[in-house]
Amino acid sequence: MSDRVINCIEDLYQMLDAAVQLEHATIPPYLTALYSIKTETNPEASAIIRAVLVEEMLHITLAANVLNALGKHPDFEAQDFVPSYPTYLPDGESEFLVSIDKFSSTTLDTFLQIERPSKRGPQLDSELKGCVKRSNHHVFELKAVKPLKSSTYSFYSIGDFYEAIREGIEYLEDQANRKGETIFIGDPQFQVSNRYYYSGGGEVVEVFDKTTALNALELIIEQGEGHTHQIFNEQGELSHYYRFQQLKLGQYYQTGDSPGHPTGQKFEVDYKNVYPVKSNPKVADFPEDSELKQAALQFNENYQAFLTTINRAFRGGQEDLIGAVCGMFRLKECASQLIRNPLPSNPLVNGGPTFEMRYDSISVKAKSIKTWETA
Repeated sequence: MSDRVINCIEDLYQMLDAAVQLEHATIPPYLTALYSIKTETNPEASAIIRAVLVEEMLHITLAANVLNALGKHPDFEAQDFVPSYPTYLPDGESEFLVSIDKFSSTTLDTFLQIERPSKRGPQLDSELKGCVKRSNHHVFELKAVKPLKSSTYSFYSIGDFYEAIREGIEYLEDQANRKGETIFIGDPQFQVSNRYYYSGGGEVVEVFDKTTALNALELIIEQGEGHTHQIFNEQGELSHYYRFQQLKLGQYYQTGDSPGHPTGQKFEVDYKNVYPVKSNPKVADFPEDSELKQAALQFNENYQAFLTTINRAFRGGQEDLIGAVCGMFRLKECASQLIRNPLPSNPLVNGGPTFEMRYDSISVKAKSIKTWETA
């Protein structure tokens, strides 16, 4: 049995499709938690979640650039692209579910699970690097996440998932080079550059060959889990895991600190100053013809238009990506009608965005695009 997860170009396509899907799958939970925080409260939590969200958009861009460089486009409009929450993540972690929910200590624990660092030890399988052998492996519904090796394997962390992609790229490119060929056959016109993307979340890496592809993936790993368990990356920025851990510990990290032991300024996280958003809401939870239901449908239409814009950007319309990150945060205007109003059936619980996409009507998509452009 090979010690590689990726052994052919189809494996690599599948893993990168899952990577784009994975990065996006974190956005609805992060956005909802951010929306749920009451204005002018919990400034530390709001700033940290917002910063992570911006970098997740960068990670989507980087993963899409790698996929485009290989001659295949990501598809943000695929009917199974947006998961139904609660969901397992597309990298195969099966011991926790990710929910759409308000900001809370439980939600924060989930965020730490999402961004957790790689773990090396006897529990990791020696044949598949970064994989954990599980007896209760979940059978995923998302098409991009079918196990490549065995239904009993999954990745322990997002970093391990990307390391497998890196190893696959090195292997397949080496095999192609021996034949005088390359796997990087994508048209450079589909590469998104810093000219079309700016968010303050880092520099976009345009991918044309193995070196630039590995650089792009390394940036994702460093910003996410803090690979090799370093708190700060080479640019002096905190990884997502340690940013969220600051909220758990109520204290900022500073240069020279060790993991789990920040020594910077202390602060308080107030979980009471949060709107009681319903966990994993669905449009069906809201009464027919109610303002909440109309607000939920409007939000979903706007979000679907956002995905349409992103999809267009990675298929040659890079200029459409300008302002897309700001547009993502503008969704809060629509979401406010949901998160600030209680359910008629339960006044102790408020509504929330459902992130349910509709693909059964061309008119719905056209309406959503129109709504987005005029928002």
